[in-house]
Amino acid sequence: MVPKIPNIPQWGFVSGRISVLEARFLSREFFLSIINQERIEDTVPHLQDTFLKDYLNPGFVWEDFSALFDKYFYDVALSLRGNCPSTIPVDIFLLQNDYLNLKSALTGNTTYTFPTGLFSQEKLLAVAHEDYAELPQSLRESAGLTASEVYEVAPGILDIILDGAYLRHLLFLAKEMESEMIGTYVRERVLAYIVIILWRAVNRGIPLKRYQQYLVPIGDFTPIVSELAGMNNPETWPTAIGGVTGDFFAESFEFEEDDQISGFDSKVTNHLTKVAHNGRYQTAGPERVFSFLAGLNVEMQNLKLVVTGKLNRIDRNLLKERLKDCYV
Repeated sequence: MVPKIPNIPQWGFVSGRISVLEARFLSREFFLSIINQERIEDTVPHLQDTFLKDYLNPGFVWEDFSALFDKYFYDVALSLRGNCPSTIPVDIFLLQNDYLNLKSALTGNTTYTFPTGLFSQEKLLAVAHEDYAELPQSLRESAGLTASEVYEVAPGILDIILDGAYLRHLLFLAKEMESEMIGTYVRERVLAYIVIILWRAVNRGIPLKRYQQYLVPIGDFTPIVSELAGMNNPETWPTAIGGVTGDFFAESFEFEEDDQISGFDSKVTNHLTKVAHNGRYQTAGPERVFSFLAGLNVEMQNLKLVVTGKLNRIDRNLLKERLKDCYV
């Protein structure tokens, strides 16, 4: 049953743009056609018949495709952002790469890999020059950490601190939006993100108590971090995780060991695509924007998978298995 999402007239213009953009979405059959190509060169004509045609200049190189897909997503997202009465539905999708740029700034770098979103070039440069006033509030809320200490912590600890800040920022934006659908999507994504962080730590032999110390606070998820940090065997985690995410986690152990985390992430992503898809039935409103970007984000992930997979000669059947559910 599709939940009733009220229409909001002031979102009409941007929602109208999305109605046009949605016609560009690619089907599963499109991705399968690329996977089935014998030569990587035969992929180009397929891509030239899509929204990417203006991005495929004569001088492009295959290794740049991942950056090309990122650029397209950001160009579309930033264009829509300028038409939104509230930028939050777009900001949620820009935020992760903003924190990767912030990590570079905190290590003194003044050039950034990803396009800037919420954190402008000026703010990042200020942080790179140790201007503490430009640190986001979400980073300042890290447990037991002062602004000056950020520049002194070890790289591994900094990664944990920034993960925590990113998740806090996500939850803050979702709360500000006051949308049940967006809130559900973000909370379930945050929980899955936490699980993946801790799962990878276990596989690398990193003490989980370190995450209990530096990842928190993360609102209602702080107790879950503490509970999982005391359970070093991931196979005992499903009950503590709970809900559909716990079910997906338990099911992921059916995959080969090397594919368990990616399999879990795919299950969660497919579920969240269904959650976000409900916004497609809204004529005008923030959910309409959020829904579209959720679908576009998955589409970019699938394009990266099939193109880089072909470049690296990954087995066709494996690529087909790893395709995430398409928005259309």
